[in-house]
Amino acid sequence: MYVVDYNNARIQRWYPGASYGTTVASGTMNLPNGLTFDRLGNLVVADTSNQRIISY
Repeated sequence: MYVVDYNNARIQRWYPGASYGTTVASGTMNLPNGLTFDRLGNLVVADTSNQRIISY
């Protein structure tokens, strides 16, 4: 499962049964609030305060 960590400006991947997540995206995001995957499997994030969409 992928989770937006809004307050820490990062995206984390959590595996079933895990006690903690692995950060897969961080850096220049400011208040990210949504994510999805495009048809090619790229992670797409709504970077709210920077008013942009980021693709990884």
